[in-house]
Amino acid sequence: MFIRTDEVEAAGAVVGEDEAFELPVVDRAKFLDPELSASETAKLGSACRDRGFFQLTSHGVDEAVIQRMKESATEFFSLPLESKNAIAFRQDNTFQGFGHQYNRRPGDKMDWGECVLLLTQPVQDRNMEPWPAIPPAFREALDNYSVEVTELARRLLGYMASDLGVSHEALLGAFFSGNAGKAQSVAIHRYPPCRHPEKVVGLTPHTDGLGLTVLLHVDDTPGLQVKRGGRWFPVRPLPGAFVINVGDILDVLTNGAYGSAEHRVMPNAEKGRTSVVIF
Repeated sequence: MFIRTDEVEAAGAVVGEDEAFELPVVDRAKFLDPELSASETAKLGSACRDRGFFQLTSHGVDEAVIQRMKESATEFFSLPLESKNAIAFRQDNTFQGFGHQYNRRPGDKMDWGECVLLLTQPVQDRNMEPWPAIPPAFREALDNYSVEVTELARRLLGYMASDLGVSHEALLGAFFSGNAGKAQSVAIHRYPPCRHPEKVVGLTPHTDGLGLTVLLHVDDTPGLQVKRGGRWFPVRPLPGAFVINVGDILDVLTNGAYGSAEHRVMPNAEKGRTSVVIF
């Protein structure tokens, strides 16, 4: 059900930890400094063109909001399976709720992980039935976090428009309409430790289908790998930073100027990994 040794080997070699993928680090605070904004905009553009990934520091998202989101995610995954299955995925094409792999087809090998997938924006389109009621703080924590990340995405797209030399309104308009954001979802992943991590996959290799992805590491366990030149490079999480990556829609909208990079998650032999991904 989980063993995918041949598939893992066929996907390409993994470089050693000493060659871990050093993502460009973009400092959002520098965009607010007239003397530094131009160089930081160029750095952002280079990261999106060359890697499709970067780590964002001084992001401006309220640390208390982040902490409550981390705590709620951790507490949910610590619940008994019976409690988590109260919001299990349903076969109704809504793809919301809890499960091991929300897009699994019959006969597919399963990813070594569990996930909560929910529509977060726009608010009026939410179906609250699959939103966890336990822990009690979960819904408010996710609501607040979603709002903050939406605003961050607006800012990032504005900086990207400056780099691309296009109208801010045009690029933002592709993802937002008036004051209401277009569809935004969250995937909260938990990858348990695995005694034989080389035989399984935490999250199948893929590119992200939408515009921007904002990844929050709940802990410091590595596992994210980015494919470059036919090899898989482990990403070292930077404390306090978000990992941002370009999605397929932004790749298309920029005529390939910004690249959507293939990536995957591999489990750890000793520690579990939890992440909150907004896209």
